[in-house]
Amino acid sequence: MKKALVLLCCFWLALALTACGSGDEDKAGKTAGESAPAASAEPSAAPSLVPEAAETAPAVPASLPPATPEEKARADRMVDFYNTAAAALSGGWYGLPDVLLNNARAYLEDWRLAARPAVRGARGDAARGLAPAKGLFPAATEAQLAQWVRDMDKALDAMLADYKSLERYVKDDSVIDDGVRGKKLVESLGASHAVFMAARDSYLEIVEARAAQAEEVLLRDHPLQRQIVAAEKIFSLFRKAAGLLGPEKPDKEALEKLRRELESVLAKAGRPPFPASPELERSYRAFLKEAALFPEGLARGLAEGFYSPLRRDLNSIAARSREAYNAFARAANQS
Repeated sequence: MKKALVLLCCFWLALALTACGSGDEDKAGKTAGESAPAASAEPSAAPSLVPEAAETAPAVPASLPPATPEEKARADRMVDFYNTAAAALSGGWYGLPDVLLNNARAYLEDWRLAARPAVRGARGDAARGLAPAKGLFPAATEAQLAQWVRDMDKALDAMLADYKSLERYVKDDSVIDDGVRGKKLVESLGASHAVFMAARDSYLEIVEARAAQAEEVLLRDHPLQRQIVAAEKIFSLFRKAAGLLGPEKPDKEALEKLRRELESVLAKAGRPPFPASPELERSYRAFLKEAALFPEGLARGLAEGFYSPLRRDLNSIAARSREAYNAFARAANQS
């Protein structure tokens, strides 16, 4: 059951939350990797990012017959692909759009532009991580996924070109136009970013749905099924928060609904019984304690504004929550 415990937890978390202020390679990798949520985001579907308030705990599938070896093998392949694709979208080349846009927005505040972060690895390798093995999806779905990857690549190319132009503009002291050209370039970056996000969200909507189906196979009769499903719901709400915090002026009503839903899910996730050892329960509750800081941060932002320091705090909370959950998963897999 190892993959069942770690499923959906190495995904993008809060891609839209981080403002990047450094150009060094190490920080660039970290910023792009930590910066959905959510993702999703957990971050995340194309039709709507606004969740309805939850009054019940995350649903746990009814007991089903044990999965056959063939079903488990196919589910394993789907989980492996999802985790590979999610990792590709959480950092590196496909994490750049959020970093570039946040840098550009920060430039409008203080007229200083951070250098474009260096990215480890070849862009082609990152793109290959988004291509499923033949037969994993129906042919029509596979073609649609490929189109969304092309859309992401085209939008990323446009952003890189605009950012390069913005860098030249900032360095050219001979241009005196009261920032007009710079503002237009930032607007263009924002438009391309919106295209990238739409393609990425559509891609993830399909892949995540298939991964969830695979999870149902792997989670059959798992003693910690309820706790795992709740954790995934929490990370899903992180991803949705990331999407809602993407615009310069977030939708406060939608964020308040999400905040209330997240508090409800966290409360229900902590309710007994916990069918495992006390040590394992403490590990899970450490994850819940960390994750509970996220709705508190949302409440501060709704009251005071979602300024860059708070966005960075939310991103850090999402990253620490992911680490805490993975620590629980490792302990559970060893028990």
